[in-house]
Amino acid sequence: MAVKILAVNDTIGLVHFSGLLSPEECTELIAAGGSHAKPSEVIYGVSDVSHETSGRRSTVASPSADKYPIIKAVRRRISLFIGVAEENQEPLQVLHYTRGGKYDIHYDSFLEGSPQLENGGNRMLTVLLYLNDVEQGGWTQFPHIMANIVPNVGTGILFRNTDAQNLQLRESLHAGLPVIDGEKWIASIWIREKSYTALPVDQTDKISRRTL
Repeated sequence: MAVKILAVNDTIGLVHFSGLLSPEECTELIAAGGSHAKPSEVIYGVSDVSHETSGRRSTVASPSADKYPIIKAVRRRISLFIGVAEENQEPLQVLHYTRGGKYDIHYDSFLEGSPQLENGGNRMLTVLLYLNDVEQGGWTQFPHIMANIVPNVGTGILFRNTDAQNLQLRESLHAGLPVIDGEKWIASIWIREKSYTALPVDQTDKISRRTL
């Protein structure tokens, strides 16, 4: 499948695209993520401890790439698409938002001093893949660049989280707006500065982001 660029915003290198996944492959990822899902958690500031929070309402799963070949295929495609080695990717996460599900404004990158930086450096890029059409709501919003991305099956976005010094990029602040009707499924992969060493199994289903 050929990837088609739908829109670009240079401020954070935001690329809205389609064609990385077929609708059938999106369904495969949803099925893979439907097992072993747990409530999503958040890490605050420079802490290394994650917590559930009212600002983030979703479930998350980290399906095994050995069990689900589609995950290996997606990781390879992302590496080719963005031009960064596959070993810099964190494990793929599948997230599910039901009605009212949301993620308030947050950054994906870590602050200076975070223990997370010891494992491959900062999260320099984020890739979000939209796995279904949301009936209403669930947009990805970037308030500093006034961009709203409507989740449609088979589309996705890529954006930068850090600047040239690998520090948090202010304009990368974003949110997952509440789902008003229907449900929302996405897959996410964060790309580190250097090779990423997978966390123990009991840690990989915790998405470690900083919220405001």
